[in-house]
Amino acid sequence: MNKKELVEAIASSCGTSQSQAGDFLNAFCDTIVGQLKHDNNVAIAGFGQFVAKHRPAREMRNPATGKTMMARAKTSAQFKPSVGLKDL
Repeated sequence: MNKKELVEAIASSCGTSQSQAGDFLNAFCDTIVGQLKHDNNVAIAGFGQFVAKHRPAREMRNPATGKTMMARAKTSAQFKPSVGLKDL
């Protein structure tokens, strides 16, 4: 399912227009991304939890040249499904 199909499914399920459903989906995604940028987790009961995972800087080696360099620290998003979602 892609974003267009998801918007259509939300619109038909809620009885709204596709434009309103698209606005809702965009606001939902923007809110989750904004919270993760501020290091806040987003938990949805019965669905799962979005977590900001921090990876510290580390030393790495370029396999082509053998030269060592530092990889910078980064933060990525991780999704942990709830128990009910895992059982599907």
